[in-house]
Amino acid sequence: MRRLALGGLLSGLFVCPLGAAAVAAAPAAGAPGAAPATRTVDAILADVVKAMGNEAAWKAHKTLRLKLEMTFQGMGISGTGERFATKDDKALTVTDLPGMGTIREGSNGKICWAQDPINGLRELGGAEAEQARLEAVWNPELRMNELYKSIELKSDASGGGLECLELTPHDAPPVTNCYDAKTHLQVSQKGTRATPQGDTPFSSTLKDWREVGGIKMPFSVDTQAGPITFTARLSDVKFDQALSDKMFEPPSAGDAAGATGAAAKGKGKGKAKAHAAPAQAKP
Repeated sequence: MRRLALGGLLSGLFVCPLGAAAVAAAPAAGAPGAAPATRTVDAILADVVKAMGNEAAWKAHKTLRLKLEMTFQGMGISGTGERFATKDDKALTVTDLPGMGTIREGSNGKICWAQDPINGLRELGGAEAEQARLEAVWNPELRMNELYKSIELKSDASGGGLECLELTPHDAPPVTNCYDAKTHLQVSQKGTRATPQGDTPFSSTLKDWREVGGIKMPFSVDTQAGPITFTARLSDVKFDQALSDKMFEPPSAGDAAGATGAAAKGKGKGKAKAHAAPAQAKP
């Protein structure tokens, strides 16, 4: 569940090795008063990759489809979502929120776009586009040099003995990922998300890791995004279903106008019309 705005904040979260300079080690273990040896960025990320599923496991699959259930605390709102992704870095997230409408965020591998009842259909640029590109990457754990400008060790503010890394993209705000020092699975992500309304701070906790198709993923993510708190839970995971390339393309102008009008009409009645996800290719 990659990595997370309502369109993007519900999308996804992981990263991995190859890159960043090593950090000087602490005093040798066994010396009087010595602190535990400081691990390098590369060592931490190599363990993260191994814990989640190795390169062979990712290469064994071509597509991924996730179904999500969302609950917003204190708002009386629940919704559903689906995320589709392919090994050539195409992705689409469709979120349906009753009374609010449908939010879509997609990438066809070249163009990143978003569509929602408030902002309409937009081609993303700058930090928003980079966020969407990072979320669309099939196996970011194996492509760190390509994806991030820098990766640096970060102290664990929680005091829980976690291993934390600050990941700085080329255009988007940095995020901090923290990993369990024993299991090497991700525990949290914290940072700032670029949105049409401005930068929004967020903090997410990842839980309930399970293995599906040789890959481990968190089945529950709790997120605080600005004043909003919500939980996203995976209800279904499917690898290697046939997906049409057309579903990742930006909607046409006519489709965009129709979707916005339908959402506005539904909002006036207190219930938005839900839009189905784009059709999949027949197997």
